[in-house]
Amino acid sequence: LRTPLNAVIGFTGTLLMGLPGPLTAEQKRQLETVRSSARHQLSLINDLLDLAKIESGKVELNLEQVDCAGVVDEVADTLRPLAKQKGLRFEVRVPKNIVVKIDRRAFSQILINLVNNAIKFTNEGGIRIDVQKKNGATKVSVIDTGIGITREDQARLFDAFARLDSASANREEGSGLGLHLSQKLAALLGARINF
Repeated sequence: LRTPLNAVIGFTGTLLMGLPGPLTAEQKRQLETVRSSARHQLSLINDLLDLAKIESGKVELNLEQVDCAGVVDEVADTLRPLAKQKGLRFEVRVPKNIVVKIDRRAFSQILINLVNNAIKFTNEGGIRIDVQKKNGATKVSVIDTGIGITREDQARLFDAFARLDSASANREEGSGLGLHLSQKLAALLGARINF
């Protein structure tokens, strides 16, 4: 499922770089649409494959001592440009020397899903990632000034394929699996996600 899409994305990138020759503005625009759609499709496939792995019990966790600041900074560096594109503030408040025993990839994936959603559904203001150590537990918070979630929708926030609608929100792309997968991964790690 992934290999053909990676070829589409790769060759589209080659064309956009102008390696085979110059492109018109319209050709560039259309190729950007192709690449964006292919990346979205790849994201949907990855979500479905991850969900299938979790549901079948095939997820292998590699629990190790992980520096929280390192993972948070990597995620922030990856997603900060998206926030900047929308004119949003992006803050990180993470003390040094907070180490947790966790699967680094799963922790990173959960944080990426949460921060990406915060950016998607925030049109003004900003996003902040806070990390605190309290009573022997580590709490990671993603805070935004986004559109909010109605009380009715809060109950189904972590359901599979849940796509919450809001009159004030643009229809954002997504599978409706990001928060569901994050909650499942958190449970496997012995953690939980609260809204």
